[in-house]
Amino acid sequence: MHYEIYIDSLFLLNFTMNLYLLLLVNKSLHRTATRFRLFLGAAFGGIGYCMVFVLPLGIAFKILAALVCTGAGMLAFVFKPDTIKAFFKIFEKMILYALLMGGGFLLLRNHVKPFREHMIPLTGMLAFGGILLLVFYRKTGERVREERELLEVRLLAKSGLQIAVKAIIDTGNSLKEPISGKPVSVLDKDAFEKLWQQEDVAKGFRAIPYRSVGCEGGIMRGYELPEITFELDGIKKCCRNVYIGVSEGAVSSTRHYQMLLHPELLEK
Repeated sequence: MHYEIYIDSLFLLNFTMNLYLLLLVNKSLHRTATRFRLFLGAAFGGIGYCMVFVLPLGIAFKILAALVCTGAGMLAFVFKPDTIKAFFKIFEKMILYALLMGGGFLLLRNHVKPFREHMIPLTGMLAFGGILLLVFYRKTGERVREERELLEVRLLAKSGLQIAVKAIIDTGNSLKEPISGKPVSVLDKDAFEKLWQQEDVAKGFRAIPYRSVGCEGGIMRGYELPEITFELDGIKKCCRNVYIGVSEGAVSSTRHYQMLLHPELLEK
């Protein structure tokens, strides 16, 4: 007995599955990988798996090579983890979602009559299962965002003074320092005055143009900090030479947090 496997179908199957896995990991770990990088990473993983599949190796070695070489390489390319700990956290999430998807496919095939009795292509099952997972995660993700914990961010001024503030990740923040192009996080005026009390506010001042809904826009005072640190999903992140914009009002009407963290800082 022998089977005919078409390499284009194998690639499409793995590309689709890789894309779903990368999207789920990207959302669950609050990563900000671009769509281009996600699609390119999924394609890289699909090509890698096809290359591993045609190698004259046993099934155990093929699975190991697919996980170590293709899976690990795909995650490193897409998410660019800066530490071994961060990489294994991402890898752990990918394995978890892969097992959930595989279990979902087996459940459909063994217990759902239309899938068991009719010849539904595996790619169709994959697409169907992936869409269900994405819908499920979107619903739970909305609840998580509503109940998300505040981050504690430590800010270091050039004078050496440090303060700790509560912050949230502001995914809608697209502020950039116009000269360097670096991302700009937004800090409460009261918190800024505590941080900058030993320095001249006229020194190092940068004009940060901004626009907001229902507003024509304006100019925000911006300052560069030597360092900020925070912890996200058990991973400590340290960002150097970071710009903050000073809000004239409170960034939270309830005063639960004092800072809007730019999402690009998560990739640092």
